[in-house]
Amino acid sequence: MEKSTKLYYDTNEVAEMLGCEASALRFWEKKFPQLCPKRDSRNRRRYTEADIEVVRKILYQKEEQGRTIKGARQQLNRRETAQNLIHRLTRVREFLVEIRDHL
Repeated sequence: MEKSTKLYYDTNEVAEMLGCEASALRFWEKKFPQLCPKRDSRNRRRYTEADIEVVRKILYQKEEQGRTIKGARQQLNRRETAQNLIHRLTRVREFLVEIRDHL
């Protein structure tokens, strides 16, 4: 599968790409704060690769894991929190290594 060079996708393209309904994408936008596509000058939703990845995670949680909307939202929040924690700990480690090297 070749990587697309598009920066933005419209709602119908994303729905077709992921095999879901466009109405589901609009609904999930209200339920998941992580999903926030940009709007163009004509107020149409424009999804980035990051937005599409969030939709993939939602689909995985709902279809593969059998979670409800609430459960999927909680799981995504936990993962986001864990990723933030890992990022912060990595920065602290880099800082400590830098201090050690200066001693």
